[in-house]
Amino acid sequence: MKNAKIIALSALMAALSLILQVLPLKIRTPWGMSIDLVAVPIVTLYFILGFQASTFGLIVMTIGLSVISGVNTMGIGPLMKFFATLSVLLGLKISESLIKDRNILYMIVAFVISTLIRDILMIALNYYFALPLYLKMMGYEIATRNDVIRIVEELTKTPFWLAIALPNTIQTAVDMFVALPIAKRVSRFQ
Repeated sequence: MKNAKIIALSALMAALSLILQVLPLKIRTPWGMSIDLVAVPIVTLYFILGFQASTFGLIVMTIGLSVISGVNTMGIGPLMKFFATLSVLLGLKISESLIKDRNILYMIVAFVISTLIRDILMIALNYYFALPLYLKMMGYEIATRNDVIRIVEELTKTPFWLAIALPNTIQTAVDMFVALPIAKRVSRFQ
C-alpha cells in the first residue's frame, strides 16, 4: 500500500509540475533559464514522503518536460531542471542527516547546502554543456568556452558565475520555501 501511495502521489506531483511548466508563471533570464514554480511539487513531495518518492517524481517530471519541450530544444531545459532540482533534494537529504528535526535550523542549513550544490553544479553544467548548445541554437557564434562567458556577461552585465548563481539561488529559495508551507498543509490531510 505504501508503494502505491508513493507512486500515485509522485505521479500527481509530476503532473502538477508539467501544468506549472506550461503556465506563464515564470521570469526568464537572457540565456534561457526560468525562475518558476515547476519544481515546487517535487520538493513538496520530498517534505511529505521523502527522498525516494521525490526522486521518482523528479524522473517522471523530467520525462514529461522532455515531451513538452519537443525535439528542437534537444532536452537541454529538462536535463538542467533535473540536475538543479536533484541538487535541492540532495541538500535536503544531507541536511536531514545533520539535523534530525525539521525546524528553522534545518531549513537554513538545507538552503545553504542546496544552494552550494546547485550553484556549483549549474555553473559547471552551463559552462561545459547547456550554454554552448543553447547559445548556438540562438544564433551566437561559439568558438571557445570563453565566448560563452563573454556572451553571458554581455547579456547580463554581471560576471558569469554570478549570472548563473544568482537566479539559481533565487530558484532554490522559491523551490524550498514555497514547498514547505504547502507540504505542511497537505500533510494534515493524510
